[in-house]
Amino acid sequence: MLKKTEGSTGVWAWVISLFLAGIIYIAPETTKSWVSSTVRYSLYSPFVWVDKQYNLLQDNFSRYIKVYREMGRSKIELEMLKEIREENKRLRALLEFRESNEFSMVVGEVIGNARNRFPSELTISRGTDYNIEKDDPVVISEGLIGKIVNVGPNTSIAKIFPNPALRISAVDQRSRVKGIVSSRNGRELFLEQVSKEEDIAVGDRIVTSGLGGVYPKGLPIGRVVQITDPPQSMFKEIIISPLVSTDKLEELFVIIDFHPDTLVVDSLENTTKKEEL
Repeated sequence: MLKKTEGSTGVWAWVISLFLAGIIYIAPETTKSWVSSTVRYSLYSPFVWVDKQYNLLQDNFSRYIKVYREMGRSKIELEMLKEIREENKRLRALLEFRESNEFSMVVGEVIGNARNRFPSELTISRGTDYNIEKDDPVVISEGLIGKIVNVGPNTSIAKIFPNPALRISAVDQRSRVKGIVSSRNGRELFLEQVSKEEDIAVGDRIVTSGLGGVYPKGLPIGRVVQITDPPQSMFKEIIISPLVSTDKLEELFVIIDFHPDTLVVDSLENTTKKEEL
């Protein structure tokens, strides 16, 4: 019964198809054209829609790529502008520091940094061509950071805090107590040769004394952060915190042609050298 029904359905489909084909065959040309257009549209419209969607998607993707690239370029330009702004800020501070001091100074760029290696050294982009000499003080706007130890025609090497090779005559800005700033371990700064009877307090500012004729008087070095009285010593143990970190240093000043009117021999340094001998 089911097979008979399916067979009847197929026959009727053929009959209806032949009937419609006959009508279309004898119909006027306008009717044939309308029927043909309708059939073509019904058959091809899904493919046309898919093609339009694909083109639209492709166009949107191209615009996305273009916007993404423009955003990346704008981000890079923004970072460059930030870097230029920070550089201008640093250079402006250096210029103000230079104009506010009476010393002859040369601006140098840090081109090599052994700050995290013992001993601490910097290579700068200035040498004898800018009248830099050995032992010239190296400073930034916050204060003293070291001195030149080796000079070439176009570059120089500076030892900076906390290099143990640096020993600087200093004075407590408040109490005027003198001592020697140095580092025993390459990590911390100490104010040495200060007897237990002297007036030194945490927070005191330590500056160069000017004794010895190497460093100008009054250059900031650091602040006292810890004081102890070791029972086995007649001197205080005073730890100093530098006023500035040299980890991210990019530019600095070298004081040149510094010749004090009167060179005073630093008795503290001489005493220390005699004890070492």
